Amino acid sequence: MQLSDLLNNNDNREIDLSKTRIKVTQFMENQYQQLKYLANTSPLQSVSYDNIKVQTSQSNSIESKAIKQLQAKEYLRIIDDCINSLDDIKKTIFKGRIIKKLYHWQVEQISGYGNTRMYELLNLGCLEFAQKLKDMTDIDLIVYKE
Repeated sequence: MQLSDLLNNNDNREIDLSKTRIKVTQFMENQYQQLKYLANTSPLQSVSYDNIKVQTSQSNSIESKAIKQLQAKEYLRIIDDCINSLDDIKKTIFKGRIIKKLYHWQVEQISGYGNTRMYELLNLGCLEFAQKLKDMTDIDLIVYKE
């Protein structure tokens, strides 16, 4: 393995910051919420003796649900680690706009930055988040300019 492979420096394409932010936002609104749901649902079902059927399937549905739940929890842990690894101001803006869905003026008050700088920091925070998530998982949210 070469240093360029380790550092992932082989890609010289230019990154589209605003489209990456949009893709990160969509991921957090959709897949992240689904992962939270999966991680918090119980794989065990209550026992019912009505209409008992013999299960002929080779798969163990309770086991597969438990495995999905564990995998979802692991993805959530990694995603949260990626968010928390951002510097304080980017993390504040990222959480405010993307997770808490605050209005831009509310995030401006919290961060102390104006609208333009707040969006610059949000774009950079989304890029850093996407890069870290790509390095740690199979999730690639980075959009490149054509």
